[in-house]
Amino acid sequence: MDFNHDDNQRMLFDMVDRFLGDKHDLAKRHKLLQEPAAEAALWHEMAELGLIGAAFSEEVGGFANSSADAMVIMERFGRHLVTQPYVYTAIIGGRILTDGLSGSARDEAIASVIAGEQHLALAAGGGHLLRSPQDTTYTARRDGAGWVLEGRMPVVMNGDRADRFIVAARTSGSFGEVNGVTLFLVDAAIPGLSRRAFRTIDAFGAAELVLESVAIGAENLLGPVDGGAPLVETALDHGLVAICNEAIGSMEYLTPATAEYTRTRIQYGAPLAKFQVLQHRMADMYIQTQTAKSMALVAAMSLDGDAVERQRMASAAKAQVARSGKFVGYQAVQLHGGMGVSEELDIGHHYIRLNMIGHLFGDTSYHLRRFDALARSEAA
Repeated sequence: MDFNHDDNQRMLFDMVDRFLGDKHDLAKRHKLLQEPAAEAALWHEMAELGLIGAAFSEEVGGFANSSADAMVIMERFGRHLVTQPYVYTAIIGGRILTDGLSGSARDEAIASVIAGEQHLALAAGGGHLLRSPQDTTYTARRDGAGWVLEGRMPVVMNGDRADRFIVAARTSGSFGEVNGVTLFLVDAAIPGLSRRAFRTIDAFGAAELVLESVAIGAENLLGPVDGGAPLVETALDHGLVAICNEAIGSMEYLTPATAEYTRTRIQYGAPLAKFQVLQHRMADMYIQTQTAKSMALVAAMSLDGDAVERQRMASAAKAQVARSGKFVGYQAVQLHGGMGVSEELDIGHHYIRLNMIGHLFGDTSYHLRRFDALARSEAA
């Protein structure tokens, strides 16, 4: 298996790195978090560069040769601590639009996302982990030719700025059943929809989303009635592989940055790098980073293949990345001492994000169980 980027991916890697190096250093990141207009302007610049289109295949109007192209972008986002909702709008939301719509409706919806004109948010599952769409807290009942939606979800990622929500609502069956979940595309300005915006601990935007007797037409359906859960599961596999690659970008920055700090920090009359026990820690950081990177790359290359293999590799990568990210982030903070948790240094911000990634879309325990279940079903 070839782990090297092709020529187009290398060009994409370099272009994104240069762009973010100029537009998204730590000081500018702090400023962006305080100025919504500046955040919106950066999103439009990303659209003009084709970064959003890189999450979509050429078949639907995008620029990607494969799903792995967007993972190259996510890796650079991790390096530069980007808080733009690329994974929620372009990767997860975009995948559901691609699979759940057809014809002109699909083309128009995707074109608006690629142009940077629409933000999407997925409201599914029992919480912000988004790992079980069949556990949705929303319900929908028929009302003539349309539907009426009800429910509340306390944490919807990117819910603070979403123009449209992809809502997974139970239309039949019981809580926890895979069948009976239907997806709806709901405009944020529709009567009966309310949200309370906030920032998560890692500075990403989110909102509490409440739907009270929200009436929508049948044209707002995404995919088949009662058959929406598989669409969400596929999109979340793409999303979790994306954040795995984001974590790799973060770890690949933390490891050499920590090594460089220990070479310049003098303690007991010698650089920290001279102490063998600390050399061992940094070696372990490198090993954990490379192990996680191998798993993330395999998962990225499995996205467009067999569904079961995609699911297995996605869960395997997530379990490894969660463990490795926690270790690398913790060691980086420890070896930087008090500076590691200061607002002025990016080390602590990387550590927070890596820990958050460890829990998004299912934690290590969840994905180990999922991997085991998939392996057993395949062997049976």
